[in-house]
Amino acid sequence: MDNMSVPTYHVVMDVDCTSHPIMVDPEKDPYVNIKQRLYRTSSFYKDFKQPENEPTSIAKQCKEQVSSMCACTSERRKKFCHKLLPFIKMYQKYNWKLDLPSDIIAGFTVGIMQLPQSMAYSMLADLPPVVGLYMSFFPVMVYFFFGTSRHISMGTVAVVSLMTGSVLARLGPQYTEEVAGRGWSGNGTEMFFGNSSVNMSTTTPGAPPVNLLSKHDIDMQKIAIVSSFCLLVGIIQVIFGACRLGFVTTYMSDPLVSGFTTGAAVHVFTSQVKYIFGLDIPRFGNLFQIVYTYKAIFSSIHEAQLATVVTSAVCIVFIYLVKVQINQRFKDKLKVPLPIELFVVIIGTVVSHFAKFKVNYDMKVVGEIPAGLPDPILPTFTGMGEYFSDAVIVAIVAFAQSVSLASLMAKKHGYVIDSNQEFVAYGFGNIFGSFFSCYPFAASVSRSSVQDSAGGKSQITSLFSAALVLVVILIIGPLFESLPNCVLSSIIVVALRSMFLQIFELKKLWKVSGFDCMIWIVTFLAVVILYVDLGLWIGLIFSFFTVVLRTQRAKAITLQRISDVDIYADDKKYMKTRNNPGVRVISFNSPLYYANGDIFLRQIFTISGLKPQRVRKEIKRFGSVAEFRRNSSRLQVTSNNIVADQEGMSNGNCSNDKDKNDNSSAMVHHIVLDFASVCFVDSVGCKVLNQLFNDYRSIGVKVFLASVSDDVWSVLKTTGFLEKYEKNVYMSVNDAVVVAISEGESFNEDESESESNAEEIDSRPEDRVSRIFRKKVQRSKTEKVNNPSHGKACCAVTICDSKQ
Repeated sequence: MDNMSVPTYHVVMDVDCTSHPIMVDPEKDPYVNIKQRLYRTSSFYKDFKQPENEPTSIAKQCKEQVSSMCACTSERRKKFCHKLLPFIKMYQKYNWKLDLPSDIIAGFTVGIMQLPQSMAYSMLADLPPVVGLYMSFFPVMVYFFFGTSRHISMGTVAVVSLMTGSVLARLGPQYTEEVAGRGWSGNGTEMFFGNSSVNMSTTTPGAPPVNLLSKHDIDMQKIAIVSSFCLLVGIIQVIFGACRLGFVTTYMSDPLVSGFTTGAAVHVFTSQVKYIFGLDIPRFGNLFQIVYTYKAIFSSIHEAQLATVVTSAVCIVFIYLVKVQINQRFKDKLKVPLPIELFVVIIGTVVSHFAKFKVNYDMKVVGEIPAGLPDPILPTFTGMGEYFSDAVIVAIVAFAQSVSLASLMAKKHGYVIDSNQEFVAYGFGNIFGSFFSCYPFAASVSRSSVQDSAGGKSQITSLFSAALVLVVILIIGPLFESLPNCVLSSIIVVALRSMFLQIFELKKLWKVSGFDCMIWIVTFLAVVILYVDLGLWIGLIFSFFTVVLRTQRAKAITLQRISDVDIYADDKKYMKTRNNPGVRVISFNSPLYYANGDIFLRQIFTISGLKPQRVRKEIKRFGSVAEFRRNSSRLQVTSNNIVADQEGMSNGNCSNDKDKNDNSSAMVHHIVLDFASVCFVDSVGCKVLNQLFNDYRSIGVKVFLASVSDDVWSVLKTTGFLEKYEKNVYMSVNDAVVVAISEGESFNEDESESESNAEEIDSRPEDRVSRIFRKKVQRSKTEKVNNPSHGKACCAVTICDSKQ
């Protein structure tokens, strides 16, 4: 055969236990083969890692930060203005000819929808309906200048209204505010009239309090409280935004938010039942509010007003039919959804006015709605310590609901929002609105969806919706004085349908993750049984607890090599796996820290089949490690042998099934820990690793680490772990296994040697090279027999040191 047709290869064989034998084609780029080198992690860092910068002192960092903030260049001023007022940059690219008509149509559509909703949600907060109209104007105008979202509709929402109403119900009688010379006392037992007072503690126990103030004065008391509450919420949101705490919503998972909003919907629905039936029952305290409310409803159900019930039923049916059966079913054909809520409000007001529902049927109506804008009043800071925790919760809940909706709209339309700037925008809106009788506002899911479907392109939509609301406030508002309260309650009840439908997510959540399903259920039940604020805290704590629980239930699994692709995987899930006798490869898919350190040790002991404490007793009985190994050719996993028992399996849930390739048939001399899934290790985790390495070293078993991340490496280096075991850490699992196999072949020759593998192999380089090369040649002969057409090849063997 012509020599030119015979390919020539060089076999490069490394003798210092860092590389496979490499078949090098001299006609190809040798760099391809260099990638196949075996690397200890320490050697890899020496060759490729960039030198670390010296840590900067805290004083120097503060000085640099202050100097950077104080630098006032034209570029920085421009950047600051664009960041604080995003609308400047946003509307530089606004297409006035194409986008403005769409924004006008969407603005009036949202405004028509906002009129009845704002009045209804204001009643949910136990405030006059006109307050909802104020909220649809003042905060919305502020958000136009500071907000980064183009498609959300700001104003009244059910959850925030409910939480604001709970603050009023709990703190209203305890608040002191001079309104026209009269007000509630700070202790809740006296009423002031100018300079005189009436002691309320002398009233008959259980009897209703004497209503010595007019309804207008009581409403002004409530408005004064919510204005101060709104100011505090706004201040908190601005501080959170300035401190760049927009990430706080990441701790509120989707199952948590879904369970919370569904539970809040139950509270909202319960609060409207009394208006639907025309019952006169008090508003109870927060804890177990639903239980007490339904108890009062069932005890007073015989007092229900037939006219109110019929009116509510008719309104609910018509609103449901139009919103669900027409607007949703034919939304592709309808350019603008039918404003059924506005139609119901107009018709209900007209019928109530001419039929005199209030006089003839004693039906509760909205009452006086003042025309014109309110005078700005500076909120007082009196009693803010009483509801500071409520303000923090409302600030976070309103932000979470709004920014999640803004993020959804931004992804849909291909732009980015700034969560920190959103915090600032909501805060400024609440601070400004607090001067005009407003309570905290947020983004509405239903109105934002309508704005998007109506073709809204930017926040200019909110300007036109606010303009429509302004017209109602200035001129049309007094015309709604005859509107029945049950009509507004019907609007709220139908609007809750989408929240109640979230309960059907449980089936999907259970299939995806049992923990997510439990978070949903626990949060929902806590919100319903206890109350909104307390239920949210319980949901958050339980959610954090599940994170810890997941790390404690992490599985340690045995990995075996898939020969076709040289990848190590779980042999119970993948086919064509092959074990390496005497070497156990174990993967741990969780961080290693103080909460799961003991579980980690128990799982390693169980899977490896060796429990050091028991093995040491046997070594002591035999006299030495070498004598023990000679008399222990095989270790079986039984209760009478020197193996790990099942005590840790119930906690760790790791599998102890027998490997399908009978990996326990050989004496385990090396354990390789795959740390690819270990994202961090704390100081306790380093102590656990030290204990593991020392325990196995005492019984003649070596432990290698593989695929250690840079962060984990830094922790191991800082804690001093690498000072003893730096040579036991490898870049990949395959590297560690190759070294373990090569060491295992000579392991029984001199059991007392347990130093580093490099020193052990350097003493007999030719023997190892011969063994490996003989295996390569035998494998080539087998392939040639199986494939007779396989061409001949000439080989030149070169023995070298990787250091060269």
